[in-house]
Amino acid sequence: MKTRTRVLLGSALILVIVLLVGFVLAYRLVTKSFPRTTGTLAVPGLQAAVSIQRDPFGVPHIRAASEHDVFFAAGFVHAQDRLWQMELIRRAGMGRLAEVVGKDALPIDKMFRTLQLTRLAREMAQSLDEDTRGALQAYADGVNAYIAMAHDRLPVEMDILHIEPEPWTIEHSLLVSRLMAWELNYARWIDVLHGLIVQKVGYKRARELFPAWPASAPVIVPGPGSKAALDAALPLFRSDQRYRDFLGVPAFHAGSNAWAVAGSKTISGKPMLANDPHLALTAPARWYEIHLSAPGFNVYGMSIPGVPFVIIGHNGRVAWGVTNGMLDDADYYVEQVDSLEHPTRYLVDGAWRPMLTTIDTIRVKDGLPVVMTTYRTHRGPIINRFEASAQRSGALVSMRWTGWEVTQDPHAFLLLDRASNWKAFKHAVSYFAAPAQNFVYADVDGNIGYILGGRIPIRPHGPSDLPYPGTTSAYDWKGFAPVEDAPQSFNPPSGMIVTANNKIAGDNYPFYLSDYWEPEWRSTRITELLSSGAPFSPNDFQRFQADLVSLQARELVPVILKAFPDEKAEPADVRTALTYFRNWNNLMRPEDVASTLFESFIVHAIGNTYGDELGPEIMGLYDTLAMPPLRSLNLLMQQDSSAWFDDVRTPGRETKGDIIRKSLREAISDLHSQLGGELKEWRWGTIHQVEFQHLFGGNALLRKIFNVGPYPSGGSDATINNGHFSVDQPFRQTVGPSMRFVIDLSDFEHMLVVLPPGESGHVFHPHYDDQVTLWLNGAYRHVVFDENRVGGPGFEHLELRPRR
Repeated sequence: MKTRTRVLLGSALILVIVLLVGFVLAYRLVTKSFPRTTGTLAVPGLQAAVSIQRDPFGVPHIRAASEHDVFFAAGFVHAQDRLWQMELIRRAGMGRLAEVVGKDALPIDKMFRTLQLTRLAREMAQSLDEDTRGALQAYADGVNAYIAMAHDRLPVEMDILHIEPEPWTIEHSLLVSRLMAWELNYARWIDVLHGLIVQKVGYKRARELFPAWPASAPVIVPGPGSKAALDAALPLFRSDQRYRDFLGVPAFHAGSNAWAVAGSKTISGKPMLANDPHLALTAPARWYEIHLSAPGFNVYGMSIPGVPFVIIGHNGRVAWGVTNGMLDDADYYVEQVDSLEHPTRYLVDGAWRPMLTTIDTIRVKDGLPVVMTTYRTHRGPIINRFEASAQRSGALVSMRWTGWEVTQDPHAFLLLDRASNWKAFKHAVSYFAAPAQNFVYADVDGNIGYILGGRIPIRPHGPSDLPYPGTTSAYDWKGFAPVEDAPQSFNPPSGMIVTANNKIAGDNYPFYLSDYWEPEWRSTRITELLSSGAPFSPNDFQRFQADLVSLQARELVPVILKAFPDEKAEPADVRTALTYFRNWNNLMRPEDVASTLFESFIVHAIGNTYGDELGPEIMGLYDTLAMPPLRSLNLLMQQDSSAWFDDVRTPGRETKGDIIRKSLREAISDLHSQLGGELKEWRWGTIHQVEFQHLFGGNALLRKIFNVGPYPSGGSDATINNGHFSVDQPFRQTVGPSMRFVIDLSDFEHMLVVLPPGESGHVFHPHYDDQVTLWLNGAYRHVVFDENRVGGPGFEHLELRPRR
């Protein structure tokens, strides 16, 4: 053999060995944190042995001799599977991301330090009742027991960022729950954004962009600011958007579906309930599925990593689901201070009041620490002081929000998990404060019910979608509506309850709730399905949750067709598109072509209708709200004319028909550039794809490792099976059903559940993404609840024993 050949072969062999060693080391780095799920572990802090049986999808069924031990074990398994996620969430809420990420996270940290969620968590911890405190402490002890055991087997993300987890505390669990409330707080965006639009186009036209609820649409229960102030609030918007971009979910979206029907409408003769909350689709999942069982306590459902209680589920007696109540539960106030340079006092009713000030230091990875001072009034934090623009604007703005209240939300879920009837359920919900949620209920005795959980502000001068003057207390909230007056319904004559972020109560309800409802398309479609074809089975509800009919398209397609009276004069592709529309059944299927054309038309129509007057920055903020642009466009398109259709940049005056024709032509041209080929090949799923975003997924090199997807996806904002994408970033789906849950109260052993992408938070773990295919195809898992069936074929068994 020639020397050169031997050298080449030797070099190739060395390269193979190096690659193999590198692969083994990388595999070890990633998999070392995989949880132990079989055998026996001695764990300090337990009172007695605990059994943890994991089903074939990794869902733990925990059986303990006491509630203390069951909550301890819940903390242990949460940490086993989701420690990285828990660490990320608590760091975000505490304003401590820059410590591990660097200066890019500094605006996010400044925002959360300004919001003072950590201070709120401490105050809430001090007010806890003994029962709830014990549960949260047991949970924290379980998390910390796992951290102590896994110090050299931390998740790969923590290794990459050099994070050593600190002990978990009760305050961290409270922080996690309030951070989720902040993410779902829709009202905080509306007031300032509406004010900015008012400055651009006037109040009357601005209201057209936030239309009121149609009089014919379903309800759940039948029956003034300055430019300086508005500009001053923009830093909060920008930092909040950076936080969303950081998580990979650029748009604000809060849609969800939940419904229940009485036994008179089911095959089994017992009530049925379904729920699918629409949240950001992330890896790992937002929810964690769990079964907790102890003497006198037995509950199954969805928990949030960082919190021990089941938030959505059943306990063998009652079942419940939730959707966002969309309440207007936040207001802004323009404060007058004695000095913008040193705002230590603010003026109310002619007297100076002291501001509560806190000096904070933010540590920054590879950078110098940043010292900042936060300010707080009796209404809430000054939300724009963390940026230098506040000093130049001449205005400081405080924020009032129900989420700043010291409340007993954790106690609410502890009581929900124990509730055995409607009275106990309502009592539990009465402790819930923020964000306001629609609670849908069903029980084994044949009852269904609905109640709004959350604080309803009492405004003495009624609602305002502009900031209030802070120099007078006349606009301060005068407490909250009595909890017994919360909108509710029990065994309605219709035999069904539908919530899809639609209007909650009729105009005769004595307290103002909101004008921020989602469009009526989903609630109307669900009502249509539940009003025909009874009696229903769980399979019917499964089909309903996968429904892709767009009522938005049903309304708008005839308007589009009418705008082309001389169709023969149009280019061939436009004529073909109109033919697709004419023969379309309004189903937003991944293989559909009309869906592609329609959604691209919507994107261009929104830009062509509003973009010329709003300008790029405000238009970008308006797009972020997701649903108002869609709802407003549909309503405008029902009118013969509107000033919005005129392009102020041109000398002529455009009409609705001009905008429709221009938008469809631009949509087709845009799709040609993106997809090429022939129009008949433009399948919706080709460009509308879902990807479960990991924090590291924004990096091109790491995306394929940590993200799950992309996959072709159907649906839109208007379909029950939600397929949300941002108008300014079409057509990547970022929001959708974060889990699906269907239960027939006659048989808890046939509950249907799917949790995408999977139960585990460890990349490459078998349960990291093993439910995506089920979710994409509208399929479910049958869940075991009976303790005599837990531990059957495919289960793994781990026993935790007290370490003496």
